This record gives sequence, C-alpha cells and structure tokens, in this order.
Amino acid sequence: MMNSRYEKSVSNVLARNMIQQLSLHNIDIQTILKRCGISEYELNRPNGRLAERTHYQFMLETMKYNRYIYESSSIQSLFNSFPELIGLCMNQSSAVQAVESFIRYRMLIGNCDRCDLKVEGNRLKLTYIDDGPEELSTSALGNFIICRELLKVYLPKMSVQASLTHVGSLSRNIVNDCLETQCLLHQCENYLIIESPALQESNHNCNPQLNQLQKLHLEALCRQIDQQQTFAATVEELIESLLLQQNIENEHSVLQYVCSHLKMSRWTLNNKLRQDNQSFTDVLNRVRLKKACELLVETQKSIKEISELVYFSSQAVFSRFFRLHANMSPIQYRKKLANRSPSLSEVS
Repeated sequence: MMNSRYEKSVSNVLARNMIQQLSLHNIDIQTILKRCGISEYELNRPNGRLAERTHYQFMLETMKYNRYIYESSSIQSLFNSFPELIGLCMNQSSAVQAVESFIRYRMLIGNCDRCDLKVEGNRLKLTYIDDGPEELSTSALGNFIICRELLKVYLPKMSVQASLTHVGSLSRNIVNDCLETQCLLHQCENYLIIESPALQESNHNCNPQLNQLQKLHLEALCRQIDQQQTFAATVEELIESLLLQQNIENEHSVLQYVCSHLKMSRWTLNNKLRQDNQSFTDVLNRVRLKKACELLVETQKSIKEISELVYFSSQAVFSRFFRLHANMSPIQYRKKLANRSPSLSEVS
C-alpha cells in the first residue's frame, strides 16, 4: 500500500459536488473559484486534485454555506461521487473490513487528515485527527457520514455515538440528522463509536474475486494520484496536450495558451507553481525532454525537425539542452534506445 510520502491534497470531486449543491441556491460560484484561484480545468480534470492550501481556501470561502453541503449524503450519492472506493467498501467480508478499506483507500477522497480505527469485540471506534485550520474542522463529520452510511449496508441494527470538536456554521439539528444520533459538540476529540453484535459477522454476499480486482484497481488509482495530484502536474498534462499542435509556435506561445486555458495570469500561474517548488520553465523542459525522447526513438524525424516540434529556436540550442539533461547527445540517445521504448529514468 502507499505510504506517507504523498503530498497533501483533496479530490476535485469534492469541490465539484459542493459547487453543484451551492449552484442550486443561486450562490455566486465564479467569484468563489476566482478568490481561490481554481480554474475550470483544475475543477473538471479527471482524477484531479486540489492542493491542501487551495482546498482549505475553498473551504473557507464556502464555510457559511455548509448547511447546503450536507443535504444529500445517501449511499447512492456517495457511490456516484467515488464509485471505486464505495464499491469496494460495499463488497467486503464484514462491516469492520468495510471501514478498514475506507480508511486504507480514503486518500482517493483526500489525505490532508488522519484516521485511527480500534475494534474491540462488538465495538468500533473511529477517531479523526483534523490537521487543517481550526475554523475549518468540519471534515470529521463528512468522513463519519460516509462510514455511517457504509455500515448501514452491513448492520441492520447499531448504536451510534459521536463527538465532534467543530461543526462550523452547522446547527446541532443538522449534525444530529446526518449521523442519526445525538452528537456531543465542541469536544476535544472527533470520534464515531459503533456498537453492534453483527459488527464482525461474515457477509455472505461478498465476492472475493471481485474484491481482489477492486483492490488492485484502487492501488493503481492511488499510484496515479500520487503522480498527478499537484498543480505542476496539471500544467504538465496541459502542456503535453499542446505539443505538436501547429498553432503553437514557441515557448512564449505555450505559456500564453496555458494561461488562457487555466484562465489565470502569468503571475498567478507562477505563484501556484512556486507552491509546488517548480517554475513554468521547469515543467515545460520536463515535457520537452519526455517528448523529445519519444520522437527520437519512435520516429525517424531529423534532429532539426524534433527541435522545432518541442519549440527550440535552433537545433544547436536543442542539442545543448538535451546533452545537459540526458548526459548524451540526441543522436547518441537514438542509437542507444533504437530497439527499446524510451524511458526518462535512463536520461535523468
């Protein structure tokens, strides 16, 4: 399983769902997105992520509308948002396994905070440690709602206790309705306690083979997210889609197109990249190198043609760039990898 090396981020699906809910109440969504520096591209990018800082800013901007966010939290709506994760959790050998799988793979939703699970006999305690700003500490409620809905699939009867440190602007009635219990509010710990004699009973509807396939799929998704979750990765993906387009003439054209597509100024673009310890030139050069390696091995194009395709002013400038990053000339690289697929690990 993946480890703690992941950067903190949150699925853009959460923001999309929140925006969908808020739009039903005539709230100015575009102003909120602009204040947070979130582009439509970031918001709608498949398997996209919002960096921790951006997510918290978005939460701050929408905090006063939280009462609208928790209006719909059925298992159907949860499945619609995160089908892979909820699907696996609904196909487990027991209720305990369902919660354990949720915690194990919840990074698909977000990994800014932490969860701890303790099971003793017929009693399950889920503790949520919120690492975000205190005024935004409502994430525990959202995660408890998901677990509560999942457990309802397995447990015909259960007793529920909940303790929450903060609930933002949510009323006590809304919180109690969400978890279907009388919650303790403004406490020193976020916890959800479930008690049921069926907590560890075997689920005869579980399909073990499907369960294993689902786990493998989620592992792959987590690895993919690890590679694509930063804003820099978003920009890199966008640049890759531009390369080889005839309407792009040079590096400046790439920058203009990216800014236009993300609907942000150069200053905002570079500022957000700096949060990932990157610059636009860093990202562009990484894509240039990757594409150049592919063209050298997979095509018979001349070095001059390739240099033009990756937007260098001359073959000489491209050759110096390639030698600097690959420790060999483009011709040497082509000869070395002529019979193999290109790999950036060999030129780093």
